[in-house]
Amino acid sequence: MLFLVMYLLWFLFNGKVTMELAVIGLLLCSALSYFTQKFIREEKQESILKGHLLDFTKYAFILFSEIIKSNIAVMKLILNPNMNEWHPTFITFTSNLEDERFRVLLANSITLTPGTITVGMEEKEFTVHVLDNRVKDSVENGVFAQELKKIERRKKSEN
Repeated sequence: MLFLVMYLLWFLFNGKVTMELAVIGLLLCSALSYFTQKFIREEKQESILKGHLLDFTKYAFILFSEIIKSNIAVMKLILNPNMNEWHPTFITFTSNLEDERFRVLLANSITLTPGTITVGMEEKEFTVHVLDNRVKDSVENGVFAQELKKIERRKKSEN
């Protein structure tokens, strides 16, 4: 399964399919898959995606749509001739996510979104730089945190 995902991503990231890329991708993905499975024992490896592929597919679409919305918002800020409308600041908030992997995913999602960057994460406390302090609530209690909390609850109820 790991090999197949890596091989598909290989073609997706290369943007074209040629015999040369197919062979190189086959070799690289085979080697990477082999070493990953050899050195990371399958029974000890608890995958964050295990059994939740649909949840994370939905999350990926949410992330993608938020990136597009944020790109538009940042372009409006940049193209606005009145620089006084910018209010960059640091915000600190505490997440209610229990699983550290979900908190890391939240931090990375915030950083991937234009106009925000996670500059610190210690346990459940996040420090984020935002271009405009009016987005404070959407960072603290935004769609990322809400969706990850739903996934975390479903995962916890299954265990």
